[in-house]
Amino acid sequence: MATLQVVLILVVFVAGVVLMMTKKMPAILALPLMGILIAAIAGVPFISSDPETQSITTYVIGTGAARLATTITVTIFGAIFAKVVQKEGISDAIIRKAAELAGDKPLAIAIALTAAIALIFTAMSGAGPVIMVSQIAIPLMLSAGIAPVVAGSLILFGLNIGLLFNVSQYQLYVDTIGMDMGVITSTSVVMGVVCAVVTLVYIVVNTRKTSAAAWAMPATDAKAEKVNPIALLMPLVPIVLVFLFKWNAETALIVTLVVTALITKPRQAMQVLSSSVVEGIKDIAGVIGLMVGIGILLNGVSATQTSALMQPIISMILPSNPIVYVLVFTILSPLALYRGPLNMYGLGSGLANIFVAAGTLSPAAVGMALRSTSVVQTVADPTNTQNVIVADYASVDVNDILKSTLPYTMVMTLGILIYTAVVLF
Repeated sequence: MATLQVVLILVVFVAGVVLMMTKKMPAILALPLMGILIAAIAGVPFISSDPETQSITTYVIGTGAARLATTITVTIFGAIFAKVVQKEGISDAIIRKAAELAGDKPLAIAIALTAAIALIFTAMSGAGPVIMVSQIAIPLMLSAGIAPVVAGSLILFGLNIGLLFNVSQYQLYVDTIGMDMGVITSTSVVMGVVCAVVTLVYIVVNTRKTSAAAWAMPATDAKAEKVNPIALLMPLVPIVLVFLFKWNAETALIVTLVVTALITKPRQAMQVLSSSVVEGIKDIAGVIGLMVGIGILLNGVSATQTSALMQPIISMILPSNPIVYVLVFTILSPLALYRGPLNMYGLGSGLANIFVAAGTLSPAAVGMALRSTSVVQTVADPTNTQNVIVADYASVDVNDILKSTLPYTMVMTLGILIYTAVVLF
């Protein structure tokens, strides 16, 4: 009976992957459905009058839906801050200032704009900021003679580096697998360095044969001039507060977004803040729904009956040797694409929980495996909203971006995993 249950659970996993990859069912619906089905197959009762007994209605759905409440809260504050940064023209000014300082050299422009985009995404995330950045930065790169697929890819490489330092992204790993926040912040620096170096290599390789086009940045930009110079540094403030002063992400984001509104347009601060709350939450409504689904999936796979079935199998296949650990997760890193089993915003959230419960790998090792493969997903996944947006603005096929970036993101994964194997395994 146990063997049949395991087979059926694996069938549900595979079916979920296929449905999401083929876009027959969105992840926001597929993930909670999988959590409920897996729990039912494992023998979790649908309802129970005993409060100590895990059931589908109370534990999987009820408790699961609220499992990532802290992550959702941090995400909301991050979205509000992103709106403030956008409304005050800070992100726009950063990009234009970087392009102005780079002059007319393609290599310098590529480096400057990628760095500026990384700075912006330390404070922002979501489709809105990607659209804003793309409509400004891509034309500047194309005017400098940079190939369209390279221009689009650099938006995503910059976004990836920025998100590694975006404190609103960290809580998911704490809530799903119990990863220590201190480990997350310290390893983010290492991940940022690895990704920055590989991105620089990508820039050098792909712009060395580029010749600058005849263009020039305006000497002044009216919108940029209105931005308080201090405000250009505000995206870095939450990082400083969390990394150096050990504030929690919620407090760091709230304080920073209020200060940002006050130092840019103090007379309109109240209006900017109130509209940013509404618009910011609206922007991430889909993400919140996805996190509710992830919570249900997490509780479905972490229920006592499910864990008892899956742990012996997972214990046998998880690498216990650091060299094998590096090789396995590097080779399998493309499984982070298409909401696959190594994608924390897909099936990876459920599998990571099982990995930790199996006891073969520490939460730090599991978390870093998923964080390392996340760079593949963030930059190269054709199903990402940001990839579709960037490809559209660059007028290239989204799969061309995948082909251009995948080898480099796998090298990033390799570098991060080597560090993990040496220091944290």
